[in-house]
Amino acid sequence: MAADSTSGSAAFIEVEQKFLFGPGTAEKLAALGATLQSDHSFRDQYYDALDFKLTLADHWLRYREGVGWELKCPPKPREGNGVPDGIHKSLAGPKAPGDNQPLQALESLGQTHGAVQYLEVTYPQEIVARVCGLLGIDPATVGHENMAQAVEALGLKEFASFVTRRCQYRLGDLNVDLDQADFGYAVGEVEALVKCQEDIPAALENIQKLGNQLGFDEKTRIPGKMSAYLHRFRPMHYEALIQFGRLRKMGDGVHEPKEKNV
Repeated sequence: MAADSTSGSAAFIEVEQKFLFGPGTAEKLAALGATLQSDHSFRDQYYDALDFKLTLADHWLRYREGVGWELKCPPKPREGNGVPDGIHKSLAGPKAPGDNQPLQALESLGQTHGAVQYLEVTYPQEIVARVCGLLGIDPATVGHENMAQAVEALGLKEFASFVTRRCQYRLGDLNVDLDQADFGYAVGEVEALVKCQEDIPAALENIQKLGNQLGFDEKTRIPGKMSAYLHRFRPMHYEALIQFGRLRKMGDGVHEPKEKNV
């Protein structure tokens, strides 16, 4: 992956779409010329403040086994990212997440398709700076040389941990992941990584073309592993994200696939 030329850090815009896959999906991918890049398992651990300040601002801090730390967040700002009526101030904290750095909510982009975009940040100094901005902490007071120590110093706690078996395919500029999580949930994802906003339309077109070839509905939002995990194991956190508009409620215009045992 090439670094972001504007900041000198490893930051990309990830354009992705979730889909349900069946027994014949791998064969369809092979027929289209996709190649199996890997079949492996890994553990993801996600961290947040106790008041959910990061995820309420749609920032997802993750440590992936064998890969390292990554922060996924919306790619561009918007105005007025305050706390909607009805959400408890105790959940959002004394100041709404993103008041200092308003961000685009992915679920309210007004898109006509099911794809979403995230900025992927892997450079430790930038991760710490972004997290400190949301927490109202001076980043100069937090070291970034050791991310585990920085996470502890910021008071962040693990709120999710699960193992995924992933079969990853490559087709042109697209990655296709077929994931099975250890808590009994399976979901596919088509992903394109782009360097700038101008590249997003072409990535969306490629994703939608592949979606048509695989036979899934690109306009239907499929819950990802995290949505399913929070819904089952962290209901308070899940409901806070629903109230704040960061997730759509399972069964409310969002297709909830049948779970599979792995």
